[in-house]
Amino acid sequence: MTRNLAMLPAHPTLSGEISASRASPGPIPTWNPGRRLGLLASVFAMTLATPTFAQTIATPAKLEDHPERGVTMKGASALASDLLTRRDSEQAQGDLAGASSTDAENGAAPPAQTNDRIEVVLTGAVVADASYSGSDGTGSYFGGAQFLPILLVGYGDQLLVETHMEITTDSDGETETSLEYAQVNYLVNDWLTVVAGKFLSPIGQYQQALHAPWINKLPTAPAGFTEEGGASPMTETGLMVRGGFKIGAGTATYAAFVGNGPRLGELGPMLEGFGGDDNRNKAIGGRVSYLPTPDFEIGLSAMRARILGMPAMAGDVSQATYSLVGADFAYTGGYWDIRGEYLRSRLGEINSAKEPTDPMPTTIPRTKWEAWYGQVAYRLAGISSNKVIANFEPAIRYSRISVSGYSEFADVQEQRWSFGIAYWMKPAVVAKVAYEIADFPSAPSAKRLNLQLTFGF
Repeated sequence: MTRNLAMLPAHPTLSGEISASRASPGPIPTWNPGRRLGLLASVFAMTLATPTFAQTIATPAKLEDHPERGVTMKGASALASDLLTRRDSEQAQGDLAGASSTDAENGAAPPAQTNDRIEVVLTGAVVADASYSGSDGTGSYFGGAQFLPILLVGYGDQLLVETHMEITTDSDGETETSLEYAQVNYLVNDWLTVVAGKFLSPIGQYQQALHAPWINKLPTAPAGFTEEGGASPMTETGLMVRGGFKIGAGTATYAAFVGNGPRLGELGPMLEGFGGDDNRNKAIGGRVSYLPTPDFEIGLSAMRARILGMPAMAGDVSQATYSLVGADFAYTGGYWDIRGEYLRSRLGEINSAKEPTDPMPTTIPRTKWEAWYGQVAYRLAGISSNKVIANFEPAIRYSRISVSGYSEFADVQEQRWSFGIAYWMKPAVVAKVAYEIADFPSAPSAKRLNLQLTFGF
């Protein structure tokens, strides 16, 4: 069976991350779907290399080098080169069967059998950061290095396993290892993929499509789009269905999940994929989007869960409803990359400890979080044919998170301006520098210069 690759569901997670970052936009050519797993994985690999992370549904990509548009797989990921050069699994099995039959007739021992339907690729990135501040007392420092290995295992044209780890060093020089996600994807048909495991949250667009350092236009995340105390879900553990289909001249995408849900931390809800559930309630949520044209997308997100209060040394804690709604858009016409996202979440009144060592729970009032950002980037290849100038991409972003309700959760409030420029030496090798001005309600403003070098392999 040859699948209709033009209708494959959008898949903006690991396989997209291992692809080269889209250095400059342009029309994506069509392809001839002649292979199975190789081309299937290649569709996945190009998901985030296209102007919007759902565009592969509307316009499938042909994986070949297009240096004039900054799209090349060389040096960025071994995925396409490894998979596209392999034999079709059916042909491989047929050759093996024929050879075994001939050897048996001649009395020779058959050759060792191998499963050519299994494809394994190891890729990833190395990231180095540096920062300087003259206003918040931290001075200058070289940030912890990051090694981000990515493993992709495919079987046939329907099963894909993805894992992504983060190996970093902290300020004390200790090595920290975390599993960002590990998921199994089963392609049921042309418009439905079932995902199980720990996966990037489909809420909004930043986390599932833009947060990787070889894709993000700036060295830092927007204010509020952080692991604890933020308003943006990072990961989830559970089950998800996602896909896409044509509606008239446009394309619609969808993702819906059920998972263990968030927990309450000292700074607010911890919106990450826990490996267990501390209550009997599951989180449900998802996102739908529509692309009237391949370079413009609008999306809506929602999530609902029950959160259990943090246990104290004594006393009973309660549960409260956590709800979230959001909207986002992306325009990537020409050499522009213009994006915005808004998230609003609420947590009902809850009895909870503020810290695990508290003797008794505290009644925490109803609290609301609002986080949003707007970002504009422009690739200078649109105004210059000079090979050096064309690789520069200036970007500007305004982001903000506000908290109303419980005062101790309000410590994360911030509004920030980020002015940066990236230089794309290769599609997955990028140097960035950004100047940021952050204002806090109860602390002095901070001005910081951030530098980052990302090398994808």
